[in-house]
Amino acid sequence: MPKQIVICDDHLLFLNGIAELLKNTGNNYHISTFSNVHSCRQHLMEHAADVFICDLNINNFDGFLLLEELKPKLKHTKTIILTAYYEDFLIQKAKRIGINAFLKKETTAEELVDVIESDQSKEFYTNKNYKKDVGVYSSIDDPIINKFRISKQEKEIIKLIIAGLTSQEIADKLFISKTTVTTHRKNIHRKLEISNSSSLIKFAHENNLLH
Repeated sequence: MPKQIVICDDHLLFLNGIAELLKNTGNNYHISTFSNVHSCRQHLMEHAADVFICDLNINNFDGFLLLEELKPKLKHTKTIILTAYYEDFLIQKAKRIGINAFLKKETTAEELVDVIESDQSKEFYTNKNYKKDVGVYSSIDDPIINKFRISKQEKEIIKLIIAGLTSQEIADKLFISKTTVTTHRKNIHRKLEISNSSSLIKFAHENNLLH
């Protein structure tokens, strides 16, 4: 029986490249590729997968949300995040929610195949040359604050979101209600013209907010 591998990534060149790379390994793989969340979700609801490889930002949809949503269907599936956003707080979040592996997009074919072929019960895996970052956040420059009209508290909330805290954890840390945090998050999304935390991380990268 071929190993059923599902890959979801909105970068078609990368998606097709990974599929081709895995086909050329000589292993018995059946590969299904999806560039949007809806069709990928539909496929996984209807078909069993041995391995699910997912990006963290798929057309501005948060890959973590997709993995959480599909968790009941992925009990017997090895889940691998393959992303350009290789930050410690994301790695820790993946580990916390039960993802099997967190890999950067520059991962070699050899290492990816090793992860695919490893026992699913094996402990959480990330790239061999991974070094834990201490502080992933650098301050938001005044020009960015002025351009997007970000308030002092919104700036603090952005920092805590990037650090991987939930709305409740942010509320506890800042001594405000969870409802207030939710309102601030909506305002941040509106001001930065983003739709979720994954998009915020992308914004942070593009504006050099991460070390």
